Amino acid sequence: MKRSGVITKTFMGLLGSVLFGGAAVAQVCPTADTMKTGMVLINSSIPARLFVRLDNNGQITELHLNERYVVVRDQIHVHERGLFLSYERGSHINRTYVPDVPFSEFFPLEVGKTWTASVDVFENEDLVRRDVPYKFSVGEPGRLQVGSCAYDVLDVTLETVGTEGEDIVTKYAYSPELGTILRGEGQHLWTSEDGVMQFDELRVVRNKLVQ
Repeated sequence: MKRSGVITKTFMGLLGSVLFGGAAVAQVCPTADTMKTGMVLINSSIPARLFVRLDNNGQITELHLNERYVVVRDQIHVHERGLFLSYERGSHINRTYVPDVPFSEFFPLEVGKTWTASVDVFENEDLVRRDVPYKFSVGEPGRLQVGSCAYDVLDVTLETVGTEGEDIVTKYAYSPELGTILRGEGQHLWTSEDGVMQFDELRVVRNKLVQ
């Protein structure tokens, strides 16, 4: 919807930062500060690239790339705090997810905390699913190694239902420092191999993106 202009600018900025050689990224560990320009998460076995960055509203913008830094499909996500999908563009469909309870109530994340809501799903302004149950819950903290980088993470579980009424359970390792997911387990993940979304390298994006 009205976020699409921001997404287009982000896409162009990403191309300027990543497409034109290795000088745009460096193999150092991302931090909260470097997330302002973004990072690329790499899964060498698929292969896949996932670009994420914090925008001015504290959200995460993502772009899926293949090993040649070419867009695999026209799909860009905007997540609330790097966890909850609130806007999606794919196959010329603008899809938005509108919960009846503000997702901000889930933060700050604490062990044992839960957030439940009924979510309406729109495609190109048309309501296509109503009152979809969503539940997020926070489990125990841990430490996750991604390549040479290590981060404190929280175990966050998402429970919802699919379009056929099937239960969907996804477990995430969420980094509060970076404000994004570093690992996931679930059959509906886009980079899933045997139900696991696992990255083996992180790269900092050096160039400042267009905003």
